[in-house]
Amino acid sequence: MNETIAFRFDAASNIGIGHLMRCLALAEELIKRGNKCVFLTKTIEEKLIKKIQKAGCIYEKLPKELDILNDVKNLISYCIKNEIRWVVIDHYGIETYYLENLKKQNLNVLSVDDTANTFYPSDIVINQNIGAEKLNFLTSDKTKLLLGTNYVLMRNELLKRHLKKPKKEVKNILITLGGTDPDNFILKVLKNLEDIDQKIKRTVILGPFNKNNDKIEKYKKNTNQNIEIIRSPEDITDAYLNSDIAISAGGTSSYELAYFGIPNIIITVADNQENIAYEMNKEQVSISIGRKPEFKPEILKNNIKTLIDNHSLRSKMSEKGKKLIDGKGKIRVVDFMERLS
Repeated sequence: MNETIAFRFDAASNIGIGHLMRCLALAEELIKRGNKCVFLTKTIEEKLIKKIQKAGCIYEKLPKELDILNDVKNLISYCIKNEIRWVVIDHYGIETYYLENLKKQNLNVLSVDDTANTFYPSDIVINQNIGAEKLNFLTSDKTKLLLGTNYVLMRNELLKRHLKKPKKEVKNILITLGGTDPDNFILKVLKNLEDIDQKIKRTVILGPFNKNNDKIEKYKKNTNQNIEIIRSPEDITDAYLNSDIAISAGGTSSYELAYFGIPNIIITVADNQENIAYEMNKEQVSISIGRKPEFKPEILKNNIKTLIDNHSLRSKMSEKGKKLIDGKGKIRVVDFMERLS
């Protein structure tokens, strides 16, 4: 293609970092093929900005107060000024009006979707979620739909499952609930694992918007639990390689865990994760134990103990996960972009 592609997304404490991570994954493949990528975003978290720049992308900060009408005008102006033909949109606040204005300027538009709740005049719509093929999409006649886990967008740093060594015994439980955790639910999970064999390490991943580090450190010190706390890791791959089972939310991390073949217990922390959790449970890749507000400690404990005691079950879940997510999603997406160009 040899083009410049503009990405419009945001990452913040109230929406997490999933949009950014998907955009980074897609940008890596585009850059690999000789393109430039510009990230236009209101994101101001320093670690995330460094992540953008480390990936070889250009960071363009947008004013926090920019409303949706001026947002699209700004993006169009930027594209015209810089002779950009491709725009990638991964943002829940951007709907039909915004996209129609981009198309009026003859821009090629790729929309990353999770909900299928708006009309898409876009050239390409990606919904990488398991079961996306069952959703009803409203699109223009020319829109190409890329649906399902064949299109899961994974960053280069993660594509190392060949390095993972299978173990017969569980030695490490990974706990990750996304980029933010406003009510410190991770601490609640840890307390419910107190009677699990202390020889088994609990590895806790705290995202960049998680403000509970001190409270969890204090709990670790006071209870002398076998806990490792990893704060906003530059590269989460080592944590995946060293983990045997996991407890996660139903977002991006659930696909990453499946790719690595890590049997996973999903606690749904957002409405748009419910269908993912249901489908992953149905396919026996993960075990869904319901929404966070209806959390039942005994269900978590029982399922953790079952996974620890049942190597055969873990092996079956692992193989199903690796089959579901092959890590080649972004290659397939960029192939379609090149065909349109």
